[in-house]
Amino acid sequence: MKKKNVKTTILDVAKRAGVSKATVSNYLNGRYEKMAEETKETIQKAIEELDYIPSLSARRLSAKESSKTIGLIIPGNMAHVFDTMYYPIVFSTVGELAEKEKYSVLIYAQNSRSEEKNIEYLMGLAKSMVDGFLITNMTVETRFFKEFERNSIPHVCLGKIEDIDDYQFVATDHEKAVELAVDHLVGLEHKQIALLTENKSSVVDDVRRKGYRKALKRHGIEFIDEYCHSFSHEDIRKNIQVYISRLLEKVDRPTAFIVPASLLIYLKQETERLHLNVPEDLSIVCLEYYKNNFGYVTFQNKKYTRVESVVDNVCKVAFDKLMEQIHDPSVEFHSYFEPVKLLVGETTGKPGEK
Repeated sequence: MKKKNVKTTILDVAKRAGVSKATVSNYLNGRYEKMAEETKETIQKAIEELDYIPSLSARRLSAKESSKTIGLIIPGNMAHVFDTMYYPIVFSTVGELAEKEKYSVLIYAQNSRSEEKNIEYLMGLAKSMVDGFLITNMTVETRFFKEFERNSIPHVCLGKIEDIDDYQFVATDHEKAVELAVDHLVGLEHKQIALLTENKSSVVDDVRRKGYRKALKRHGIEFIDEYCHSFSHEDIRKNIQVYISRLLEKVDRPTAFIVPASLLIYLKQETERLHLNVPEDLSIVCLEYYKNNFGYVTFQNKKYTRVESVVDNVCKVAFDKLMEQIHDPSVEFHSYFEPVKLLVGETTGKPGEK
């Protein structure tokens, strides 16, 4: 008796049959009223030859109607979910969009200690309770989307993993954001530019550092490892003040910093302690600036040069694409970057300019 090949995907069947993935999806879900008999026979033959097991989503469709529920996957460590405005905006935006579509939202916090159990549980949800997933907190080790892809489960990832393109994502163009910041500072004659980022295991951190290196190279500026640092949550709690202090006390200290909004407070504390003025002594570009958050620290009440967060738009595009998949699985998915722009404020100027 042949052993079924659980690794065979719908794409493998499509290639063997010489048809599109959408055509195979239509066949599996019984939408073949306008499909030629020869096409149906070719697809069925490919399925038998490859021992393809129909996906969880295909089997689910025959077992139940739409649950009108989507799953929102968030970090398992809830302690840091509200460190920034990112997740409150995600929750608010997705919640409002779901309500308009008369959908419910089930929030699932990842258990980072057991990837296999995460996948097993999520597959169970896909089979019984959830029509599709929005995945946040992407890392290079994240495997949910690969399992969802193999089983044709509707899903959209909020985030772009560096050097991996063959998956369904909607993301802020964080790489471009840092490039814009470097370009602006170099245009003001800065050559010693530091980049600080948080959550060093995240895909956002990876692409920010990639954009930083790319922009420096384009301008012929040497990359200095000490000027580019990523902080874990533990680092922020224990070491960030020491690190920033050491940088600012150097004779050849950076003349400009690119930092996410969540780290501004630590930079402000050290600039005040060392009696540095912004932008005369130090220029600052703020990344991921949430325009509706009025709790930010300021430097002498100056308006930031900033790249504003577009996470609300990312959520809207991702949600629309998820709904499209749920209602018509044959529609081809096109990944998408939400564009960003730099807004020039009062925290950047030429080095030493009064």
